[in-house]
Amino acid sequence: MAGLFEQLRIGSMTLKNRTFMAPMSLGYESQDGCVNQAMQDYWEARAKGGVGCIILDALSVDPRVPYLGNTLCFRSEESVAAFARFTQAIHAYGCKVIPQITHPGPESISAFFGVPPVASSSYLNSMGQKTRELTLEEIPGIIQAYARTALQAKQAGFDGIELHCAHAYMLLGSFLSPMRNKRTDCYGGCLENRARLLYEVLDAIKEACGRDFPVILRISGSERDPHGNTVEDIRSLVPSLIAHGVDAFEVSGGTQYEQCNKIIPCNGEPAALNLTEAKAIREVSTVPVILVGKINEPRLAMKLVEQDVDAVVLGRALISDPEFVNKTQQGRFDEIAPCAACGIGCIGEQTKRRKATCVINPAAGRERELAMTPCAQKKRVLVIGGGIGGMAAARYAAMRGCEAVLLERSQCLGGQLNIACVPPHKQEVSKWVEFLKKELKRLNVTVQMGCEANPQTVEQYHSDVVIVATGAVPQLPPVEGLDPADALTADRVLAGQVVIPGGNVLVVGGGMVGLELCEYLVQNQRDPLQVTLVEMTDKVGGDMVVNNYVPAMKRLAAMPVKLLTNCKLCAVGSDWAQLDCGGQTQKLENLTHIVYACGYRAENALYQQLKDAFPEVYCIGDASSPRNALEAVRGACETVAKL
Repeated sequence: MAGLFEQLRIGSMTLKNRTFMAPMSLGYESQDGCVNQAMQDYWEARAKGGVGCIILDALSVDPRVPYLGNTLCFRSEESVAAFARFTQAIHAYGCKVIPQITHPGPESISAFFGVPPVASSSYLNSMGQKTRELTLEEIPGIIQAYARTALQAKQAGFDGIELHCAHAYMLLGSFLSPMRNKRTDCYGGCLENRARLLYEVLDAIKEACGRDFPVILRISGSERDPHGNTVEDIRSLVPSLIAHGVDAFEVSGGTQYEQCNKIIPCNGEPAALNLTEAKAIREVSTVPVILVGKINEPRLAMKLVEQDVDAVVLGRALISDPEFVNKTQQGRFDEIAPCAACGIGCIGEQTKRRKATCVINPAAGRERELAMTPCAQKKRVLVIGGGIGGMAAARYAAMRGCEAVLLERSQCLGGQLNIACVPPHKQEVSKWVEFLKKELKRLNVTVQMGCEANPQTVEQYHSDVVIVATGAVPQLPPVEGLDPADALTADRVLAGQVVIPGGNVLVVGGGMVGLELCEYLVQNQRDPLQVTLVEMTDKVGGDMVVNNYVPAMKRLAAMPVKLLTNCKLCAVGSDWAQLDCGGQTQKLENLTHIVYACGYRAENALYQQLKDAFPEVYCIGDASSPRNALEAVRGACETVAKL
């Protein structure tokens, strides 16, 4: 087997190493379908960071059929020329670049413009919209659109293309999957018929671009559904796919609608989760097999190529650190900003129709704006609070050449992250704490533990800039009978300050923390346990990323946990609670514990004391207003970037 940093040949393309950057829809695209400056900066940073080949985000073969929003496409000769300038910039770093071309088909947002999205058959797409079955007369035109787009990619200087046919998703995927394809003509029924459109698209691309123009096929090694394609189905197609022009396989898995957490695996999903299928396909393939799916550890990437596959695709690992590949090759593992598979910035922001970002790297997509260049004048920066926001602020200040000091009143850094990594499936969050600790040491940040800051303390440091990151404290609801001095909050349970081995437990608050607390209680159950969770709104987990929410709800359904929505806590006693559930009063009795997971309120008293006493004082993170880790680090980055 080869090593991660050996060359790889795919068709006429030779990569300098065996790493690819995954296509990820991040919302950076321009309305005209071309690469804008922000996107170019984003991709250039990864090319400079050493990746062997960048796979662009989905590029539609039909400009009239966008994918999620502003979709990459070739609209004209001018756009081809614009892409040519982009590919030239990427090539300057010795990096190859290919677009992922696709007809979005059922996943097109064309329905918002009054045009029903087309698919292999009529069904509800991922947005709950009805698709229209493609007619036989329409198929030749779509095949030619694929060929035309591939040729335009070649003319624009791309080194090849990737063809999307995975996840029972988009047009080719919907034809290949028996879960979507219910046709009764020559494009439906048996596996070979369902693969017919894919074969014809491959043939047309090779005829237009030449047999040596590289085509990588992204495919689900298994759809992981009893009604979907199995790995044996895909293995049986491999020889024919190669004969029709596939030069390499990128093996993913699962389906987009039913198993979004398998497509973009987050908390609790195994690393390299498509490895078994990739190895099975590699046994019958005469062309390279590339693995994708939660490969975010450098040593894992190296091991996979040394032992199992021909190359690996890095996705969110390259969002969190564009220098991942170079640092891996140089053995600088501790300096890699780690992906913790949280999905908060890369997925969560997109579902809110905002541009994607990253908790540990808020400069993703804003490389030019948030570059940590040296300050024009070296400053002394004092950071108060050692949670993720404060640690990030001290790190960024040191990166800009400032003299940074961090004060933390407890005896450990990390703040609420030390609790956030305790629930089941959340251990990866601890990566951020360990990384930032090592970075503070590497960058010679002075860290003072056990230091309770006050105005007099701050005065002693003679700092030019003071950044207050003192965090937040748990919030309690205004409920009759609730004594704040006796109230038990989720953070105390997760921190191990209060042990609940069993009993009849009421959890108040159905956000992410409340749900995670329920799982934590069940995991640590030693005696008979029943958990009831109450939430005021009509949905629990409203603040969770869908890729974490879906598996969490499946797990909770199998646990002794009862979820009550549209229920407001009205009054409590020592062992009872009264609820208003849709206008109906309900009383829960014989409770052994009531645990509150009702959010946080800012702890900013120190900031109020300092803001007018010192010339340059900033308040970031929860101390400014309760927020998640993404917003805390982003605030730190934006603040330090302005110094």
